[in-house]
Parts: sequence; structure tokens; C-alpha cells
Amino acid sequence: MSPDPRSLAERISVETGLEFSGREGRDGDGMRWLELQPAGYPPGQTFTLRTRIGWRRLDVDFRPGNFAGDLMRAMGSADETGRRTFRAVLDVCRDADAEIVLTINGATYLPDDAAIWETEWRSFGLGVGKGMLAINDGNLEEDMRQIELWTSRVAAAVLALLPLEVEDEGLEASPEIIGLPEGAKVRVETNRYERDRRNRAAALAIHGYSCKACKLDMSERYGAPAAGLIEVHHVTPVSQLGEGYIIDPRADLVPLCPNCHSVAHRQTPPYSVDDLREMLASVHDSV
Repeated sequence: MSPDPRSLAERISVETGLEFSGREGRDGDGMRWLELQPAGYPPGQTFTLRTRIGWRRLDVDFRPGNFAGDLMRAMGSADETGRRTFRAVLDVCRDADAEIVLTINGATYLPDDAAIWETEWRSFGLGVGKGMLAINDGNLEEDMRQIELWTSRVAAAVLALLPLEVEDEGLEASPEIIGLPEGAKVRVETNRYERDRRNRAAALAIHGYSCKACKLDMSERYGAPAAGLIEVHHVTPVSQLGEGYIIDPRADLVPLCPNCHSVAHRQTPPYSVDDLREMLASVHDSV
């Protein structure tokens, strides 16, 4: 799959739950870029995510619209869940030796600086750059994988701060199913932990789309129709989380393929990822 704006927009839309449109172009120096924008909103009042594709390097920038002042103020007033998710995603970028440039009202900050939340935001800038990548080496699939990975990380960080409205009707949740034997009556619990799309987007941006237990990437097995098909598992069952608990997508959530996720919930409390790996290893060794 060659790097193209439509494919990138589709992948990030699936991951975040926010629909994006995409376009492409070139800078004055000839560097190609892919740009995403939330679909269905006046361009000047929202933002774009521009990913510049250099030689063995990617730079992803958040660009607010010219009339996005209200959006900037709302992002600066994000709740504690949003702030923690924002930091968690950028921590992963930093741990991968990416360069992070974060500006608030023209001043530069570190992502974990508490001072960024103590002032009203009039402007906000975020850029993440990563060098030493296998980009533009002739492997188009690897190019697209890296572009999706780094664009998704910036998208997840931004999504964490956006003032999103979530409606109960028609909401696509990821319910925790507590019930074991096939055909048995099951109890489905959904609450704000599953309803918060920020958690899923951040978990996938941090951990990727491969199953943490069996390593399966559904798109590698089934091709493009399965791109982004992965489930997000709560390490600690939702039913055991207190009302005031704030999810840490880095530690509390992991991606599992549908098979491994189903097996994990064959007991209460669920099997751990290590348990699943041991099951797979024992079956493999016995063959």
C-alpha cells in the first residue's frame, strides 16, 4: 500500500473515531506531505495534522485554523483524563527518541510541565519529529506503516485534549463481557471507561495494532479490509475500577486480537497477557 492521504485518513479515522479527510502536496523545497483534517467542520475553526515525509525522517505537526481560538481555549481546559493521556502518548514518543516541540501562547514547554495547564491557551503548537527511520528506501508498505504510526501518535495526543461530545444513542462501545460457557447468559457492562474514545486511540498509538499475546496483525493476515481491526483489553476489569479512577493507556490497556480477547475473558478475573502467551507456547511445544 503506497503512502496516500485517503488510506491515512481512513486508518486514523478508525483509530480515533473522529472522521478525517486527507490531501497531499509538496513544500517549497519539494518535500512531500500528507495532511488530515476533521471532516464536516469549517477548516478555519478546526485544525490539520500535516505529516512531512523526508529522507529517513518524518515530521508531524498540529496546525490550528486561523479562527480556532475557541478550540485552543477548550483544549487548554481539558480534564485530568485528557491531560494524563496527552502526557502518556508524548512520553512514548520521547522514549522512542522523537523530537517534541510544544508551544503554548508562543512559549516552549515540556509535555510534563504542569505550568501549561495554569494559563488560558490563546495558541497551541505541537510538532513531533522522528529521524533514522526506514523511509523512502523503496519499501512502500514500511513507509505507510511508519507514517501511520507517527501520525496516529500525534492524533491521539491531540484527541486527548479535544472537547468531544459523546452521545449514548448509537455509541460504539467496547463492552466488557462477563460470562464464560458458550450459550450461557452474559452480563454486559459499559461505562465511561469504554465510552471515552481517547482511551482506545491512545492505547493503539502507544502499543500498535499487533496482538500483545499472539503478535497477530489482522491486516497482515487478511489484507486491507482488516486494517485497524483490533480490540482493546483492560488489564484490570472495568468492574473493579473505582469511580474516580483515571485510565493510564500505557499501563491499563493492551491490544488483543478477537480470539485472544475472547479467551482472556473465559474466566473471572480475566487471564493476563502472560497467561495467554503461556497457553500459546504450551500448545506450540506440544505440536
